[in-house]
Amino acid sequence: MCFRMFTFKNALLIMTLALSALANAATESTLYTFTEQTSFWPQGSLIEDASGNLFGTTRAGGTYGVGTVFELSPPAVSGGAWTLTTLYNFVPYGGGGYVPISDLVRDQAGAFYGTFFSGGDPVCNCGGVYKLTPPTVQGGAWSEKALYTFKGQADGRLPATAALALTKLGTLYGVTLRGGTWDSGVIYQLTTKNGVSYTESALYSFGDVGDASTPSGPIALDSAGSLYGVTSSGGAFDQGAVYKFVPASTGHLATESLLFSFGGSTTTGSNPIGNVVFDIGGNIYGVTNAGGSADDDGVVYSLAPANPTWTETILYVFSKKSGSAPVAGLTWNHTNNNLYGTTSSQNGLTSGDGSIYKLAPPTVKGGAWTESTLFEFTYAVSGGYPTGTVLRDSKTGTLYGTAINGGVTGCDLFCGTIWQVANP
Repeated sequence: MCFRMFTFKNALLIMTLALSALANAATESTLYTFTEQTSFWPQGSLIEDASGNLFGTTRAGGTYGVGTVFELSPPAVSGGAWTLTTLYNFVPYGGGGYVPISDLVRDQAGAFYGTFFSGGDPVCNCGGVYKLTPPTVQGGAWSEKALYTFKGQADGRLPATAALALTKLGTLYGVTLRGGTWDSGVIYQLTTKNGVSYTESALYSFGDVGDASTPSGPIALDSAGSLYGVTSSGGAFDQGAVYKFVPASTGHLATESLLFSFGGSTTTGSNPIGNVVFDIGGNIYGVTNAGGSADDDGVVYSLAPANPTWTETILYVFSKKSGSAPVAGLTWNHTNNNLYGTTSSQNGLTSGDGSIYKLAPPTVKGGAWTESTLFEFTYAVSGGYPTGTVLRDSKTGTLYGTAINGGVTGCDLFCGTIWQVANP
């Protein structure tokens, strides 16, 4: 009798723990599937306001077929449908720009800033930077203004998909893929005194001998005003680098330095992409699209500051079995130091259309980081090829993101989705 009672209690405990684990397991759901009749191909990451509304861009579709800025609002009743509202339709004529490609940034007044890849200068067609201002009356139209259109020479051309960096003074920093002295991209800034007119300055041209080339990620600003980012090529081995740029100040010239060059061996990773994030100790974290092993699937890396060079540590090597070839950077959970990101492909249990992963730090200093695959995309159902950095809600911990392609069958172009992962 005692033996049976003990067995029953243990079975009940095991069942309770299993149900608890199931209740707390990460669950993915598709919030919205784009269609050819609205807009499609959401490329960048999302941003969120205090009410839980999500904002982003599509690089195609809309009234004129060349992209939109949208808002996705949560349902009034739990379990209901999310509502998509198009805030602005880009126009392929009239001296402005179109095909928005960058993540959005927002100022304190609610205006959005981003870059468009096409249009602008009628001769160059090299893209530019825009501002989207909210209406003064609720329900009114948003207004778009091209703050600067690139000329394709020393000022740069073809802005990167990376988000702009916005300071409290309203200064914008960004990078272009091409242009500059060696046509390898530039770091530029846009300054304003009144928030209406802006002046562009090319601060640095990439691509001199041994220098970084083709910046591929957004700029990160530290408290001292220094800029950090990655380039997909260049560096000592022409496989990309992490750079630091210190703008000119009174009595000091601007300086650019390479903190680390990828490609010194197969284990270092190559072709870094996406953003870089910092911990409280000043260490840098990021991803590469390739390298790391003979399979060339990419890595998650950290860089520790040191003199004269920074030291790289490989935190995780991607594999086609669980996820490979990330094209978006990392999102940091400062509460537990977990890192979140996406891969663009995998040959695991599904059709190889990308995944969402979590990377947990070691419990013992110097130990291994632990990777967990939170979700594997299925192209014709949940979407495919996530390209934007994951958005994490700081209150609930829920993850949000976009998949540029895929979605339910019926969209001939497989138009893309917006997804969420709860309990990550």
